[in-house]
Amino acid sequence: MISNVQVLGVTPPGPMPSEVGVKCRFLVYRNRVETETDILVGKREDLLRRVNGGWKIARRKIVLDQSVLLAKNLTFFF
Repeated sequence: MISNVQVLGVTPPGPMPSEVGVKCRFLVYRNRVETETDILVGKREDLLRRVNGGWKIARRKIVLDQSVLLAKNLTFFF
């Protein structure tokens, strides 16, 4: 689940920016086999860059709210 999406800034300013900075909050719920359940909560900061008329992720920063992760792995894309 993605929420609280905010635009941080655009470069260059105007109607056709080439880069856009955005941030949001997320919640990831994962259930594997019978007993493994993981919940990850945090924030994400992205730099989106216009490439060939579309938007690509140029940079992504993930900050988790948990200080200890009990998940066996992190094999999913935020």
